[in-house]
Amino acid sequence: MTTMKKIYLLILLAGMVTLACKKEGIRVYVDENAPAPAAITKFNVTNIPGGAIITYTIPADPNLLYVKAVYNANAEVKREAKASYFGDTLVVTGFGDTLPKIVKLYTVGRNEKASAATEVTVNPLTPPVRSAQRSIDFRATFGGVVAIYKNEAMAPLTYYLMLDTTGKNTWKNITIYTSEAAAGAVTARGYDTVTQRFAVYTKDRWGNKSDTLIKELKPIFETPIDKAPFKEVSLPTDNNIGHTWSGLSLRNMTFLWNNVWNSDNDCFHTKTSVALMPAWFTFDMGFKTALSRFKFYHRSGSSGAYVGGDPKTFEIYGSNNPNPDGSWDSSWTLLGEFTSIKPTPSTTVSAEDRTFASVNGEDFDMPPGIPAVRYLRFKINSTWGGFTYFYISELSFWGARQ
Repeated sequence: MTTMKKIYLLILLAGMVTLACKKEGIRVYVDENAPAPAAITKFNVTNIPGGAIITYTIPADPNLLYVKAVYNANAEVKREAKASYFGDTLVVTGFGDTLPKIVKLYTVGRNEKASAATEVTVNPLTPPVRSAQRSIDFRATFGGVVAIYKNEAMAPLTYYLMLDTTGKNTWKNITIYTSEAAAGAVTARGYDTVTQRFAVYTKDRWGNKSDTLIKELKPIFETPIDKAPFKEVSLPTDNNIGHTWSGLSLRNMTFLWNNVWNSDNDCFHTKTSVALMPAWFTFDMGFKTALSRFKFYHRSGSSGAYVGGDPKTFEIYGSNNPNPDGSWDSSWTLLGEFTSIKPTPSTTVSAEDRTFASVNGEDFDMPPGIPAVRYLRFKINSTWGGFTYFYISELSFWGARQ
């Protein structure tokens, strides 16, 4: 019998029990005096990160309804895992370390009488909360600190960045970020270029915490770039013609630097009838500028972040004397290649995703050592929805003007 057929049969049986008192001729009899089923005697353990897979042999007892595992994930959290009499496998998860753990297995009858406990020792492999913490590269960045992590298990983890506000272990949370992404970075910005004590630790959904990594770090100097001098540059081959809908004015490039975001209609939106991908646009910052980082504010609303024409992969080029024919000649220097990362791995766009993308803005660091440039050219290589037009709500930059 296939797994799906077993599931359908379980649903059917549950329905029969529900209707037993309503339809004559359908009865489920439970012998309240029947003894508890026999205990599990044969089992096998396969240890996994933060847990274990326990397979077992089902006792031949017609009174058996399900098997359950009872265990302490940590000092505060007691957990249970259950499997019907059709199954032979239980997965126990939520352990925060690799110490041996006792899991108690019970068989339970239709009258809810439980067997004697069978104790099983599991030895969890390194849990994601610890492996992710060990992967962290914690260092100074422009205007603050960054924790670059890997989470190969793609487990839901929360990263806490902290600051010692007095230098005497008076810790304050300065960034709290939850993600299931396989890799990413957590930043805290807005700090003076003086050496301070920063820290980072990781926590999972069961309350397990990693060790805390503490470092003395000196944020790198930067300043917000004034966007008042920004202006559009229209070069041949550029895709910079604004789209309109619902009687709005053209959503042209100037929306990128009007300091308004998290508003569905306030965005630079290229014409839907122009099918170009990759596509690029150019603007003048007004002064030669050495860029340190930028924030990319995704369009908000149901047609915004991580869908449709929202840019996913893109490149930024810089120039001080672009060729007026719009060609990609030697006057343009590649400043960086970037990929937008969605915090949660599912195809559904969550409220957390939208806050990260459209409210807070997605942070990108520019590679160190890039030249100071006056003109920027964004080349969109792909969009989240595979669309051949794109939209961006706002762009903000940091660095130093020359």
